[in-house]
Amino acid sequence: MFYVLSKTIDVLLMPLTLAFLVFLFALFTKYPHRKRRAIIGGLVWLYIISCPLLVDVVLGWWEPARVAPAQVDKKYKVTVILTGGMSKAEMEQPPHHMWAGFSFDRVAQALQLYKAGKMEYILISGGQGRLSGAEKNGNEGRAVRHYLIASGVPANKILLEPNARNTHENAVFSAQILRSTFKTNECLLITSAFHLPRAVACFKKEGIKTTSCPAHFMKQTTPFWFDKLFPSEEKMAHFYLVWHEWLGIAMYKIVGYI
Repeated sequence: MFYVLSKTIDVLLMPLTLAFLVFLFALFTKYPHRKRRAIIGGLVWLYIISCPLLVDVVLGWWEPARVAPAQVDKKYKVTVILTGGMSKAEMEQPPHHMWAGFSFDRVAQALQLYKAGKMEYILISGGQGRLSGAEKNGNEGRAVRHYLIASGVPANKILLEPNARNTHENAVFSAQILRSTFKTNECLLITSAFHLPRAVACFKKEGIKTTSCPAHFMKQTTPFWFDKLFPSEEKMAHFYLVWHEWLGIAMYKIVGYI
């Protein structure tokens, strides 16, 4: 029930949805001063969530520091990779093939760390967190597993937890496997940088000590140029992901998941 409710609330409170509701109010209100304020407020909001300069400030504050393989100071028994955007769920996944998604860097970081000898086993947690058609184009976790095997990771070194639909379930199901299969309460945790704070909090709630290895950074470190003041569709998408995390953290705190 919470899963469906959280997905519904998530859609209703997304940045563009809020802007749409404000403009809808401006369209139907009979009061000129309210119409003017709504239009101005909606335009200001759209600029804030799409301005590269402003969004990168938010990302710089929210995303944790980068961690290179050389900075991981020991070999971990298990590394947990969280699924979500690593493969293109909207595209049919041929057998033993994967179309890379926007957060494919999670897989790339895991592969680099494995090749550097920083882990013994890889646990891929998650299927596809969709309200409908979750298995239509294949399970994301299985697609990632096939890719890692094709990249040289032995099949017996990769475990799959295919049932988690959200970050809370990632932590719960992964904790069960870590304790039952590996007799440990710690792991190296790989997920997107914007998603890491919520993921770490969920694993901590389940009694798992994590060492974070963030991937898929969105903040641009290029020098300032005038184009950073103009709206960007890409930066609006980046803000959406951070906003989604803030809503997720708020809801998780309300229900006691973190």
